[in-house]
Amino acid sequence: MINKAILLGRLGKDPVIRKLDSGRVVANVSLATNEYYTKDGQRLESTEWHNLEMWDQQALNAEKYFKKGMLLYVEGKIRTDKYTDTDGNEKQLRKIRVISYQMIEPLNGRVGESHAGDDENHP
Repeated sequence: MINKAILLGRLGKDPVIRKLDSGRVVANVSLATNEYYTKDGQRLESTEWHNLEMWDQQALNAEKYFKKGMLLYVEGKIRTDKYTDTDGNEKQLRKIRVISYQMIEPLNGRVGESHAGDDENHP
């Protein structure tokens, strides 16, 4: 069985970083991908938002180098978290747990930097 997502998009905002009591670090990032299509002779755009989750060294790199608007190539696994909201309703949150990424556009002179993580240590 294969569970793999490949995305190329722009960051919607700077990463949100959390440092856990266990010493681990997690980064949450929003990524926008765009599709273009024609309807009634007019070129239209559709944007899909993806929630990315990065752990440990990847999260530290995201904190240091990722900025809103930058172009990012991502490979990861699709994960679904289930939780109950404050009103007692069951909810689901779908996210991409990043395995590897590559920064596409220049940022602080780090064009094309890539990083692969070890997904085995993630919760």
